[in-house]
Amino acid sequence: MGLDEYLQVQVPTETKQALERHAVQERVPMRVVVLRALSKYGISVPADSMVDRRKQS
Repeated sequence: MGLDEYLQVQVPTETKQALERHAVQERVPMRVVVLRALSKYGISVPADSMVDRRKQS
């Protein structure tokens, strides 16, 4: 996996809430939801960066 960069964006409240709902439904961080959406839009996203990096118990 390559280095990660910070990207800060402001989105409408309803957009953030929709992202949060997707994250909860899919049990992944919001970061993964956003990266998957960018990938579907045609933006290059390495496959190994679209996984949950949180510790699994």
